[in-house]
Amino acid sequence: MRQWEFFEKSLANPWTPDCPDGVVNLSVAENALMHQEVAEFTAKNCAVDPVRHLTYGSGPKGSPRLRRALASLLNSHFRPREPVRYEDILVQSGVTAVIDSLAWAICNEGEGVIVPHPFYMGFSLDIPTRARAVAVSAKFQSLASYSGFDDVFDAEMNVEALDKALKGAQEKGIKVRAVLLTNPHNPLGRCYPVETLKAIASFCGQHKLHLISDEIYANSVFENPRAPAAVPFTSVLALDLADRIDAQLVHVTYGASKDFCANGLRLGMLHTRNQGLLAAIAGTSMLAWPPYLIQDVWASMLEDGAYTKDFFATNQQRLAEQYAFATQFLDEHGIPYYRNSNAGMFIWIDLRRYMTREEEIPGLSIHTLSLEDKDVNQQREREISNRCVANGVAIAMGTNFFTEELGWFRLSFCVSRQALEVGLGRMLKALREIKE
Repeated sequence: MRQWEFFEKSLANPWTPDCPDGVVNLSVAENALMHQEVAEFTAKNCAVDPVRHLTYGSGPKGSPRLRRALASLLNSHFRPREPVRYEDILVQSGVTAVIDSLAWAICNEGEGVIVPHPFYMGFSLDIPTRARAVAVSAKFQSLASYSGFDDVFDAEMNVEALDKALKGAQEKGIKVRAVLLTNPHNPLGRCYPVETLKAIASFCGQHKLHLISDEIYANSVFENPRAPAAVPFTSVLALDLADRIDAQLVHVTYGASKDFCANGLRLGMLHTRNQGLLAAIAGTSMLAWPPYLIQDVWASMLEDGAYTKDFFATNQQRLAEQYAFATQFLDEHGIPYYRNSNAGMFIWIDLRRYMTREEEIPGLSIHTLSLEDKDVNQQREREISNRCVANGVAIAMGTNFFTEELGWFRLSFCVSRQALEVGLGRMLKALREIKE
């Protein structure tokens, strides 16, 4: 089932206390924990202004009001080494649109953007669809010293994986133009350490590659005392990279969907000090021009510094509570998961034991499976997913995130507590049916 087809089906019959037979959707990275607060704020602060909202206004680059508000947010919450100017910001209809525009502006047809595995499934569409660029895989599990998902955040392992990906692309005749990261990571829900970000920047600088840092979960970082390897979020804007990479090659994306719990606002921004790149993207921004009314909704929230600070604090507390509740459930029922998470709104859960006999679990690496066995195990992933949906709950298959270890799934925990309880119970029922 295609993603949009599932959205249509689940939205037509979503689970609510009034609709107990509906689907509990734990597959999408959508935070509903602060929806009421967003609704109340917008009801009080946003009304249609015919002059500002019903005209072409200042054009598709984004309203000066919102761009100034975003610059203020970046300066106060991302701790940049150099002050962010609103002139270095462009607004489009979501980070998806921004990544698409970056791929179009940076790459010629057939050129590549390296993306470390596992990664957000949308990048596989954002990069090639319009730009006809290539998403080049940087894989870890095939490296000799790989020992687990913690290596995805290790400085030396990243350089090794990126170098191998670059050389592999060159052997295929693909000219690589950029490296794309998500920090905090999706789907692993963990922030990159400073030393790793610097190592990646050095690699990009050495090879004259653009570094794109998607920081859409920057303020969705929460306390997890049981994650000893987790570190706080650090933006690439906060790092001294002067001796590592040309500032003209460093770009940051951000959006309203995650930290502000407003996927439906469809707003994303690009920050870059590369005015040539900014001008190139601005030239096509009419294709991703968000309504001024929606821009002012976000600007109103950003301009109220006290509200934004309290909003982030409340959201982070609720994220921590929901994460603790969900992981306690998983622990009680013996469902393993990646434990070093402290960001985002999802848990990377290990359901390999429901695909095969437990003693066969180590053989589920895509690097050791034959093509026939790989197909069989991917089909088993689909069977787990289908069994869950048949029981009224949706979780996201790891294959969608290009995981290198088959049998992992992404479980989103930011629905209401009641919906989360129902969804986890339905998932457990589905897994018990599979075992039986």
